[in-house]
Amino acid sequence: MKFLIMKPSVAACLVSICSLITTLRAEGLDAKQLDAKQLDAKVGAFLEVHCIECHDKDAANGDFRVDNLSPSVGFEDTPQWVEIMERVKSGEMPPEDAAEQPTADLRAEIVEWIAARMKEGESARLAKRERVSYRRLTREEYVYTVRDLIGVEYDASDPGGLFEDPQWHGFERIGSVLTLSPSHIEKYIKAAEVILDEAYPEEPIEFLEAGKRAMEVKETDNHFQRLNAAGLLDKVRAPLTTSGQIYRYSNPWRGPELRFPGPGVYEISYTVCGLKPENGIAPRMKVTEPDLDRVLFEQDIIASEDEPVTVTFQAHFPNPPGRPPKIYVTNENQVPNHPRTNATSRIPFITTKHRRAPWQMKITNQDGSPRYPILIIDSISIRGPMVTNQEQRRRDESLATEESLSAAAESMSRFARRAFRRPLGENELEPYLGIVEGELEAGETFRSAVKTGMVAILSSKSFLFIAEGDEQAERGELNDWELATRLSYLLWSTMPDDELFALAENRQLRDRAVLRAQFNRMLADPRAERFMHSFSSQWLNLRKVGMFPPDRNIYPNYDDHLEQSMVGESQAFFAEVLRQGLTLREFIDSDWTMLNPRLARFYGVPNVVDDCFQRVALQPQYHRGGLLTHASVLSLTSDGTRHRPVHRGAWLSEVFLGKEPPPPPANVDPIEPTPTDAPKATLRMKLEAHKHHPNCASCHQKIDPLGLAFDHYNAIGQWRTHEKVEGTGDDPPVDASGELPDGRTFANAKEFQQLLLADLDAFNRTFIEKLAIYGMRRTMTIDDREGLNAIAEISRENDYRVRTILETFVLSDLFQKR
Repeated sequence: MKFLIMKPSVAACLVSICSLITTLRAEGLDAKQLDAKQLDAKVGAFLEVHCIECHDKDAANGDFRVDNLSPSVGFEDTPQWVEIMERVKSGEMPPEDAAEQPTADLRAEIVEWIAARMKEGESARLAKRERVSYRRLTREEYVYTVRDLIGVEYDASDPGGLFEDPQWHGFERIGSVLTLSPSHIEKYIKAAEVILDEAYPEEPIEFLEAGKRAMEVKETDNHFQRLNAAGLLDKVRAPLTTSGQIYRYSNPWRGPELRFPGPGVYEISYTVCGLKPENGIAPRMKVTEPDLDRVLFEQDIIASEDEPVTVTFQAHFPNPPGRPPKIYVTNENQVPNHPRTNATSRIPFITTKHRRAPWQMKITNQDGSPRYPILIIDSISIRGPMVTNQEQRRRDESLATEESLSAAAESMSRFARRAFRRPLGENELEPYLGIVEGELEAGETFRSAVKTGMVAILSSKSFLFIAEGDEQAERGELNDWELATRLSYLLWSTMPDDELFALAENRQLRDRAVLRAQFNRMLADPRAERFMHSFSSQWLNLRKVGMFPPDRNIYPNYDDHLEQSMVGESQAFFAEVLRQGLTLREFIDSDWTMLNPRLARFYGVPNVVDDCFQRVALQPQYHRGGLLTHASVLSLTSDGTRHRPVHRGAWLSEVFLGKEPPPPPANVDPIEPTPTDAPKATLRMKLEAHKHHPNCASCHQKIDPLGLAFDHYNAIGQWRTHEKVEGTGDDPPVDASGELPDGRTFANAKEFQQLLLADLDAFNRTFIEKLAIYGMRRTMTIDDREGLNAIAEISRENDYRVRTILETFVLSDLFQKR
């Protein structure tokens, strides 16, 4: 079934998806709206006083006219309105020699009004709905859907896999942003081939189990006779004492009787010990596949030499039969490499209790306690491929065993119905059966011909896109099949299961009691973890953590494990709030958080030992509480070198308050570092210049206080009392006080958080809108305001409980609309 050039039969079947590309692009170009918006009176007066004289039909300076612009700002004449906004914001217009100059506040008001209208226009274009709307599956959703459809774990992020999804304000599920190109189609066809080849290999793949000692001493080794006489040949182990060492001997597949079976999911077990120094960190075991650039497993290990533990995990390998994967193990213990480790000395290692040669690296103290975090590998075993009964059943029912077109039609009908997540239309299967017939006529085997037809199904728009609506009639509400799909991709990021399909088949899902029962069932399912991680990451923009890697010279304690822990805390925190029925208040301020040992050390919180995220009570001296003091949030709004109060304020304004600040003027100089021979100054001091700049003052007065409230946290989110800066003199103390535009003041982050709690309704509205954007895969417009307000009111009546908000959203009329 492999082919480098697309087969004509498949190409013909893909005409519809190619035409969909044109449709999607055309939708994005239509920026018109029939209901023209009238200009704000103040904006109209501003243009009349400051612009018309030089930019009407008689003057038209610079070939630019204002008098004939459409009042439908954000929907028509958009480039011209953007030009006006930029010129007014920069102070370029009206020119300096104009007889009358607007005040800085008036300039800011005009710019904000135009920016808001631009935002409305953008949202309307993104949310534009034809009779049928198509929203492409994200890369993550594609992987989960394929797994549930046919029981194959496809590694979409591996080299040569699917493209990374574009984002819109952190969200990856916006249908009008998830465009499709010919390159995407090529990737999808290749992915479908790989998936089906694994599900239906040409030769059966046998389940095998293989194991070995971590280190094996050959008869030709100088130490063989000594170890054999002492009965220690089967006791030799592999110690990893520095972070530079790599254990490369995990492959147990050797010889014709132990040939690597082929692609699939494998269960891997290591028997290991982990020696932790007193008051030190635990050894951290990291297992990777370098060819795939993938981390397979990572965990702190604490276990004595006399009582080793076995860690087990699963990993998918795409390798063909006979070509085993590379599996490397390292100890991420932050100990620099050493020229005389056990590996370089070539002396077989049994235990730390044995004396070491004088030239070997000393790894224990006089009392035998470890000097460093030491990882010791005893043995390894690998078994697979692992295929569950349900996965095998899915594969069996999707591929005909009887070699006849009628059997192929029956099996492909079952496959397409589940792949398209709805009943098939009349004659909808015919093109795919035509592909099978064409392949048979070309001399292909029956199995290969059917697989080619299945490739076309997996490359079709009905599989790759979530379609809502009816080509034959206007329909504003979802049908049962569409509702099942929307609910499943909201909570599980995958296709509906058999129970949802059965309810859709019987048209029961729109019953409010049934829908509530399904919501509760699905939220209790382990797959709901996907929603908790995915929504929190997209809402908070956590994908940006690490985008600007911190300077290791300035922040030497920053590492990949810490970065992952930062993101993990925010995801686990959201999940805990949802599961425990807590309220939105916890997101603003809390007396607890979710920590693992790495992040606890970073925060200065003691007694967190188990390598998992656990709920930990916070004391005032930790200076933490709520999402706003999470290191993830504080670092994603920094640039890797210094904290960015303006960025922090803009992030908080958009993510928590639902107000996106207009972009900054293009001609304002950036804040330069303090010269080494000048007195030290905080970033806040330097921002004062921008605060008083006539073209910046209004916005900075609204944004800066939100970010300056968290000035006690540096670029990686660590607490400090003084700001470490270049220059002469002592480091200046941090000033985190501020005043909001409404006159309310605060002295620090904790007081600022209390002000946010006092205006919880603003956050309530914003959170609900972000949830709706995620769940409905489009931006919200003015038409959705009534539905959003109804959910906000129920949230308020139920003390802003997050689970209630999510349930109310699922049961709402808004959720059941297209």
